[in-house]
Amino acid sequence: MPSKFEQLYDMYYNCVYRYIFVSVKNKWNAEDIIATVFTKIYENKDKITEVEASKNWIFKIAHNTIIDFYRKNSKVIPIESFLDRGDEDFGYENIAIRDEFEGVKKIIDILPEETKKMLYLRFYGGLKFREIAETVDITESTVKSTISRAIKKIKKSYEHSLGGDVIGNK
Repeated sequence: MPSKFEQLYDMYYNCVYRYIFVSVKNKWNAEDIIATVFTKIYENKDKITEVEASKNWIFKIAHNTIIDFYRKNSKVIPIESFLDRGDEDFGYENIAIRDEFEGVKKIIDILPEETKKMLYLRFYGGLKFREIAETVDITESTVKSTISRAIKKIKKSYEHSLGGDVIGNK
């Protein structure tokens, strides 16, 4: 039978990695950070009571590790800023989808950092509003309203960039 740490690793690695990757936008930094996160978890494995109940704790560690990364590397510029190339891992369909949503990504990039973190935790990490609130130390109602306003702003900006309504109404 796998240990609680191994179960936790298997269950949460991918969603934590996605959250970290969209936060730092660099594969190598994301891999370094995820290694740090799971090292911290392993060092505190005695605190794991239930694997399923550890989700908030794991994302809190990831969130804080990302903050530490930016504090230590405040002058780091993601390598993607210098490169204009597609990822070799993606097929044509994925490149087309990625290009189609480039405008949405640009809109998200101009949102305040705290709002982006909440969106990343919600949509890349798969956290519930309550879990996000615990992770970033704010109330659940603040998380709900922030995410709701952000989605409305993204939709409105995206519709405006298309010259009308996404559904086709002008």
